[in-house]
Amino acid sequence: MLVTINKRPRDIQHTVGVALSGGGLRGTSHIGVLKAFAEYNIPIDYISGTSAGAIVATMYACGYSPQQMQSIIHSIQIPDLIDLKVTTSDLFKHGFKWMLSGKFRFWSVIPSGLIKGEKIEATLTKFFQHRSVRDTKIPLAITAVDLNTADTVFFTSPLPQGRGILNARYYHNALLYEAVRASISIPGVFFPKKYRGMTLVDGAVKNNLPTDILDYMGAQKIIAVDLGYTGQPNYEINSVGEILMQCIEIMGREVTLMKSEQYADIIIRPQVADLNHKDLNQANEFIKRGYQAAVEKIDEIRQLL
Repeated sequence: MLVTINKRPRDIQHTVGVALSGGGLRGTSHIGVLKAFAEYNIPIDYISGTSAGAIVATMYACGYSPQQMQSIIHSIQIPDLIDLKVTTSDLFKHGFKWMLSGKFRFWSVIPSGLIKGEKIEATLTKFFQHRSVRDTKIPLAITAVDLNTADTVFFTSPLPQGRGILNARYYHNALLYEAVRASISIPGVFFPKKYRGMTLVDGAVKNNLPTDILDYMGAQKIIAVDLGYTGQPNYEINSVGEILMQCIEIMGREVTLMKSEQYADIIIRPQVADLNHKDLNQANEFIKRGYQAAVEKIDEIRQLL
């Protein structure tokens, strides 16, 4: 059962936008932030999200409460979401094809991702049915990137006329499960999402903390929740996949520092670097850290609004 978004307190004078960053399992911390906002009557008039943040933002915009999201997290079985494209036999096949091609371009015969993404898309469909971005309870924006053109792609509620971001395209009728599937398509891990002739990957490639779109949507005050890489040393990089993920994290951090922060009035950064980012059993602790970080900012947020 979905719930109604909290009513706006009378003493709040500004429209509020909340941006939720990507961050893999760290994204469960967003649930704790939203839980704190609900308890302290902080309204959310607009919400945006990238990658893991897109999942939480979309669920909230559809009316799921933080408590419902937490229950869903505990019901998830990771194997039910993973449909590997590459098996051992596939690797032999691709290696053999490479040797016979005579082109000596090994990367050209490797698949475009390890996970097809069909199972997780089916799960997203259960959550969102066939709603589009026009059907949410509050205005929503989800980010992705088109590999073919390097444009940022925003799946969003209609923007005020004449407003737009450079090198970006906007889609207002996309189905939510397709938009979220595009936003979580980590390069090299998930197959890119094909949509209207585009090849879409994780929005974190260009916009891990989508504060700019909230400004263009009309939010007067913007609160950002940044769960991206904070620059802490990482000495456990032992595979091609881990190298790729660390590179994406580094790029996302630089983009956030250069662009996203200029639109944010307040940034919440839950302290989760010490937690195991690969263990779903730690979801409760991630949520707790998100809640604590938001509570620490409540007075500052109230003064802002």
